[in-house]
Amino acid sequence: MEAELPTDYDVIVLGTGLVECIVAAASARVGKKVLHIDKNDYYGGQWASFTLKGLEQWVEENSSAAQQETAKEEQEAKGGEMLVRTSDPRQVYSKVKLGWHLQNAKTPEATPIDINSDSVGSQRCMGEDESTDINKESQAKLETKDEAQHCRTWSQDDVRDLSRKFNLDLAPKLLYSRGSLVELLISSNVARYAEFKCITRVLTWVASREGEGNLLVVPCTRSDVFTADTISLIEKRLLMKFLEFCHSYEENPEQLEEYADKLFVDFLKSRKLTDNLIHFVMESIAMVSREVSCREGLERMKLFLTSLGRYGATPFLFSMYGCGELPQAFCRLCAVFEGTYILRRPVSSLIIDSENKCLGVMSEGQRLHCSHLVMDASYVPERYSGIGSSAAQKSISRGIFITDRSILSSDKEQLTLLRLPEKDGNPQPVTIIEVGAGSGICPKNLYCVHMICNGSDAQEDLKVAVQRLFGEDEDKPHVLLHLYFNLADLSGCDLLSGAPTNVHLCCGPDAELDYDSAIDQAKNAFLMMFPEEEFLPRAPDPDEIVFDNAGAEPKTGDNFDSTTFDKQDSAEVAGKKNMNGEKALDEPTAASNS
Repeated sequence: MEAELPTDYDVIVLGTGLVECIVAAASARVGKKVLHIDKNDYYGGQWASFTLKGLEQWVEENSSAAQQETAKEEQEAKGGEMLVRTSDPRQVYSKVKLGWHLQNAKTPEATPIDINSDSVGSQRCMGEDESTDINKESQAKLETKDEAQHCRTWSQDDVRDLSRKFNLDLAPKLLYSRGSLVELLISSNVARYAEFKCITRVLTWVASREGEGNLLVVPCTRSDVFTADTISLIEKRLLMKFLEFCHSYEENPEQLEEYADKLFVDFLKSRKLTDNLIHFVMESIAMVSREVSCREGLERMKLFLTSLGRYGATPFLFSMYGCGELPQAFCRLCAVFEGTYILRRPVSSLIIDSENKCLGVMSEGQRLHCSHLVMDASYVPERYSGIGSSAAQKSISRGIFITDRSILSSDKEQLTLLRLPEKDGNPQPVTIIEVGAGSGICPKNLYCVHMICNGSDAQEDLKVAVQRLFGEDEDKPHVLLHLYFNLADLSGCDLLSGAPTNVHLCCGPDAELDYDSAIDQAKNAFLMMFPEEEFLPRAPDPDEIVFDNAGAEPKTGDNFDSTTFDKQDSAEVAGKKNMNGEKALDEPTAASNS
C-alpha cells in the first residue's frame, strides 16, 4: 500500500479529465483543501495525450479482455454506513482496434516507397532485395519535402524509435479564439502554463460530377473571399453581405422574426445564397447540420466571425504538444494553491451514510473524508446512473491515423481543419483535424490525422472518410498506423438521479469541436459546491506574490552574486516568449504560424 495520506479534505476529485481538473483548480484557488486522485499513471483520463508507446499500452489496457479483469479489495463499513463500489472507467471504451501498415524490421533509410501496393491496409514497404539506394547528394536535390518523404520506407521499428516525438490525443479539440475556454485561460492566468498554435487553413470537400471529389480551402477573411477562385464574383458579393449581417445580426431583430422557429438552411435560402455558398456556410463556417435552428446557426456564425483575426487568419487555436496539456495546465494551478496530487491510486468505493450523503472514499484500505466529491462519470456506481447499462448508449467514433504526408500538399506545413458533410455516401458529418511536427504532435515528415463523429462502430462509421483521404494513389497519403475506438457519449446521461447531493459527476468529451460544454460543466459543479465564491479568479504572477518573510535579511548563500544575474539578464528573462515563439493568449494582436 502507498504511504498514508491526510484523511480530511474539503473536496476530493476522482479522475484527471479536463472538467475535473478545472473544478480542482477553481476549488484550490479559493482556499479549499483539495485531493486530486487518479488510478492511472498519467494525467488527462479520457482527455489524455500519449507517446506512441503510451498509446499502444493504452490499447492493451482497454481491450475487451483487459476490461474483464477487475481487482477486488476487502473493505469493511462502519455502523450506519454503506460502501458502494465504483465502476471500472474502462467501460466507456469499446471496439478498440490498432493496426500497422508496415513491416516489423528496420529498412534502409533511402529506399523508394512502393506506391503501387494493393490498398490502404497493405504494407508500404519493399523487401531488401527490391530496395534501391539513393545517395545523400541526389536526395538533397529533391524539390519538395513531399518528394523527400517518398524516398523513405518506414518500418514499425523506425516509427517506434521516434515514440517520444508523438503526442497523440484521445479527445482532440480546437479552441475558438473568442470561445469560453480562451476567455477562462486569460482571466484565470492559466494561459501561462500552455502554448498554442493557430489552425492555418480550413478545408471543405466538394463532390464532382464524376462521383469523385476535391478538397478546397475555405475563404475565411475578406481578402480570402475576394481572391478565392472557387466562387463567382456575384457569389463573393452575396457572401460578403451575408457575413457582415451575421457579425451584427442581433442589431437587426426585425429581419429574423419570420425565421425565429425555422431552420437555418431556410434562412440562408431566403438571403438568396447559392447552393455553393450554402455548402461553405453550413459545412465549414457555422459547421452545423441542416436540422439546426436559425438562431443557433447565426450564433455559430458570429462566434466564427468574431474569433477571426484575434490570433491569426482562422478562428481556431490548437494546443501545442496535444490537447492533454490543457488538463495539466489546470493541475499546475491547483498544485500552486496547495492541492494534493496522487496518481496510480485507485478508489474502490464511496462511503455513503444512512441519509444518502457521501462521507468520502476508500482507497487502498484508507478512508479519505470530504465535504464534496467530484468524479468522472465513468467511475460512478451503476446504482446512481444508467451509464454503461443501456444497449442504446450514444457513442463517439474516433480514428487516429499516422500518415506519411498531408491530405492536401502545401509549400509549408499546415494545421488543418476539415469537416466532411453528411452526403455523397458519407453517413454522418466527420470532423477531421490534421497536425504535424510543428505542433509537437509527431516527428518531422509525418502527420497525425484525427477523425471524430457520432456513431456506434468507428471503423465502419469512418470508412468513407478514410477512402476519400487515403489510398494507394501517388497523390494520397499512405497510412502507417491506424487506431479505431468508440467512446461512450455521457453528455446526454442523467448524472444526478439517485446520487448523493454532495457528489458531482463530470461526463467526458463529447463530439463537438470546442470545449464549451466542459467549461459549463466545471462552472456548474463549482457553483453548486461554493455558490458564494468566484469561479477561478485571476491567479497572481510569480513576481506579484508577497511572501511572509518578505524584507527579512537573506542568509549566507541564499542569493546569487550580482555578476551572475545583472539587469541585462533580468530584462532578457522578462522579455522572453515561450519556447516556440508563440504569442501568449493575452496578446491578441497576432499569432505566429511558423
